Amino acid sequence: QVSVNISKPGVTKGQHWHHSKWEEFIVVSGRARIQERKIGTEEVWEYEVSGEKLQAVYLLPGYTHNITNLSNTQDLVTLMWANEVFDKENPDTYREEV
Repeated sequence: QVSVNISKPGVTKGQHWHHSKWEEFIVVSGRARIQERKIGTEEVWEYEVSGEKLQAVYLLPGYTHNITNLSNTQDLVTLMWANEVFDKENPDTYREEV
C-alpha cells in the first residue's frame, strides 16, 4: 500500500507500532525527524531527513515510531509504503509514544 501524507508545520504523526506491518518513509518535500524505539526498551533512534536528499527509512514491526515536521512554515510531504494493505477489521496499529 502506498500513500502520500502531508503534515503541517510542527505536527508529529504516528506514535504507534505494528505486529506484522512494516513501513518505508521517504520525505519528498520539507524536513522531518523520524524516531523509533523497540517495544520494551528505552533507546530511541532518530533520523533527520529532507526532500533535499531523498532517502528511505524502514520501520520494522515491534518498533513504535513517529514523524515530526521540523519546519515552522513549510508543509512536510512524505511518501509512505506498507507491506500490507490496511484492514479496518484488523488494523495492526497499537498506540505507544516513542
